[in-house]
Amino acid sequence: MIRTSGAAVRSGVLRVRTSSFAIFQCGIAAAVAWFFAENVLNHPKPVFAPIAAVVCLGLSDTQRLRRMIELALGVTIGVGIAELLVKEIGNGWWQISLVVLISMAVAKLLGGGPLMTTQSAVQGIFLAALPQTPGGGLYRWEDALIGGTTALLVVAFLPADPGRFVRQEAQDLIRVLASISSESAAVLRSGDAERADAALERARLTQDDIQAWTDALRGGEEISRISPLRRRHQPELQRYRRGLVGLDRATRNMRVAVRRIAAALDTGTPLPAELADVFDHLAEILRMLEGEVGMAPERMVSTTALAALAGRLDPGQLGADSLSANVVVAQLRSVVVDLLGVAGMDEHQARTLLPG
Repeated sequence: MIRTSGAAVRSGVLRVRTSSFAIFQCGIAAAVAWFFAENVLNHPKPVFAPIAAVVCLGLSDTQRLRRMIELALGVTIGVGIAELLVKEIGNGWWQISLVVLISMAVAKLLGGGPLMTTQSAVQGIFLAALPQTPGGGLYRWEDALIGGTTALLVVAFLPADPGRFVRQEAQDLIRVLASISSESAAVLRSGDAERADAALERARLTQDDIQAWTDALRGGEEISRISPLRRRHQPELQRYRRGLVGLDRATRNMRVAVRRIAAALDTGTPLPAELADVFDHLAEILRMLEGEVGMAPERMVSTTALAALAGRLDPGQLGADSLSANVVVAQLRSVVVDLLGVAGMDEHQARTLLPG
């Protein structure tokens, strides 16, 4: 119980640490939005300005500009419909229901996403439920723009490092692939079918790692577009984009190889011992690549190691004398070609390194 509690605390601290800069940005944006709305525009109690700033920023680096646009449109729809209806039908429980129904329907009719649709309803509720004040609807709309604009300014001039989380997610995926490759080597040596099934299950879960890298990359690319202070990171992010494509393919091919190993062991089909050495070699290269991902191709030393591994992948020399063994070798060849693509080599050149 104590160990479990300690692990939970460490996990929680790690989550806070990971999100600490985004939380800091939200705090700054909320304060600035309130100050501007109250002291410059003289809005009484401009609660929605900091709310809008925090909603637009959130803890995710992705789609902040889209969130601002959806927020502003949602507020416009909700305020507009509520202003028109409340003047005619007054305030009350059924008026709230009608305003929500119409506001959300109009937002969806205009192609709004979840944020736009929800905000149209929320703003309608405010106006239909609370006593009306002169200019209340206009103030809310202006507060939405103030909050959204403040959020974008914080991203532009107090930006996160766009490459940091991308690098972390990329390294996490490569680390997992190296672990799967090492485990595959151990499975081939032991012939343990249950262990092979466990390795296959872990390989299947790598789609979550790929999605995490994809999300982090989108966030980094958005920051580099919005912030003039982070434009210099765009070449690095382009390399991560290329790396994502290559590692996505390599991961899929690795899954097929592990699946074939598991199937062969389940049916009692022998696989050549030489394949275990190949998987170990691949794991070593992946650990090397973990420290190089995102680098300029000319600085990556893993390319030489991958080229050497490619030269070993001859089915005949590896003793691939069954369908399963040939499938595993074929998938390993594809994995190496994909990883050479991560290192900046085009596919045709990479394939010329393969024997046969």
